[in-house]
Amino acid sequence: MNNEIEKQENFKLLKQKVLEKRPTLKNLLHEEGSKNLLEYSNKYTEQISQQPISPRSQEFIDTMAEVVEERFDKIIANSVVEQLKKYYFVSTADHTGPINSSYFVNSNLIISAALLNKNDSILKNNIVLSCAKVSIENISFPRGLYFHNYINGILNNHRLSFFSSHVKPSLVYNLPPYTKENIDQVYINLNKNLVKKEISEELYNKITDLLKDIYDRPDVYKAKTYCEQISKTNFLLWKRFFPENRVQLPNLIYLELEDITSKLIIKNHLQQNTIINKLLFDHKYENFIETYFENIFGSFSKQNSSGTYLFWALPSGAKYNFQLWRNGKFLTSKDGEYKIELTPAAIKEALEKKELIPNLLLSFIVIACYYGVKCLGGFNQINYLTEMKDAYIKMNNDLKNNHDVDICKEVETKEICDGLSVAYLGYNQNTQIALASGLDLVLYNNDDSWERLKNVIKNISLEESISALLPEIYKISYDQKEWDDKLIALTEEEITTISGLNKKIKPCCFI
Repeated sequence: MNNEIEKQENFKLLKQKVLEKRPTLKNLLHEEGSKNLLEYSNKYTEQISQQPISPRSQEFIDTMAEVVEERFDKIIANSVVEQLKKYYFVSTADHTGPINSSYFVNSNLIISAALLNKNDSILKNNIVLSCAKVSIENISFPRGLYFHNYINGILNNHRLSFFSSHVKPSLVYNLPPYTKENIDQVYINLNKNLVKKEISEELYNKITDLLKDIYDRPDVYKAKTYCEQISKTNFLLWKRFFPENRVQLPNLIYLELEDITSKLIIKNHLQQNTIINKLLFDHKYENFIETYFENIFGSFSKQNSSGTYLFWALPSGAKYNFQLWRNGKFLTSKDGEYKIELTPAAIKEALEKKELIPNLLLSFIVIACYYGVKCLGGFNQINYLTEMKDAYIKMNNDLKNNHDVDICKEVETKEICDGLSVAYLGYNQNTQIALASGLDLVLYNNDDSWERLKNVIKNISLEESISALLPEIYKISYDQKEWDDKLIALTEEEITTISGLNKKIKPCCFI
């Protein structure tokens, strides 16, 4: 009994420590934490853009339409345009990769439930601007798929890698497309699993059929980049989640945040007299940038030599991206071996070659602060994006840029969609549960999976849903030397019991 009391006290302390470092999250839970996830997610569609669309909003919508038509078709592009004109928001919670990681599967399922609940026929798309400046070794496993099976009393996690871990470059943003040879190797590895009896023949057949239908396709092989392949294959995989549940999920439109940012800069800010142009090229703005954005996550810190000044560099042949710092009229690497002149022509060429990658600060200044798009995010984003917004407003107040201040003031930065777990896999005769991957939802769904999932979304609160993630948020929020072993030792199973989630969570699919 004393042990259980100690765990409860540790859980309270864990939450306290996390919220001390995450004031925006603390305020959000105080104001909205008791709402169930469906009630809370209704906020996503509350901010409706005003008609007529402003010239800035139209620039953003036009760029989105061009990319969507290129990746998909004109019909879907038109539907995205009509949706954004009325519901001016996107999700920026995800990392670019297959829609398979439980983190991003859950965020998009919650958004989709909110879109369906709104019951407006114009809401046909779940629009995601995902972060592509992530390593292929990121915890979300962007270089492939994974699924679970349960054999001999063990829940196994099987990975299907499209690329070797040694592929160059190491960032998803610049990754070339996978090839027919890559997919053939996946088939070979699956067959080895079958021969070793690590997976059943039924599972083997399901997965190989899915690979042939979605990933092993001539039109996907024609894509110029892995990011383009992800857009096309995620669109198809998403439609396989609940095929027998008489529910049509909104289209999953997966584009890269950095690519949209680059295209907006090239089209609208290299020659025009905008605040973005001045931030890039006017030397007088350097002091304002350093004053207001120093030490914000996703920006840079000259003091700690961390982050980067507006862009990361990844020249052709480089495996890893590196920092850039402003030095007069140039952006230069720390060792001085790489430099690029801050002129519209040089920046345009480098962006088109994907040699320069907008950092999070520049991406959100462009998308959220300048264009006024509401960006749904995770527990980390709602803090740093709010800090970026506040800093941007203070900077423009000092610069007497009243119009930019007025636009940015209206932008919502505190709505969370990531880190809220609802899709669970039942195993061991349904006596145990684990977070389901996207591929799990395809392999193990049944005719009531969507209804089961909706019931979880309706029955757990915002505060409850984030509880299981607290140890991970704690690790991110504190230096390792500050970690308290008894707090990070709390397991997901213990937390779900303490919080009462174990009585509310029901799996939506079963092994």
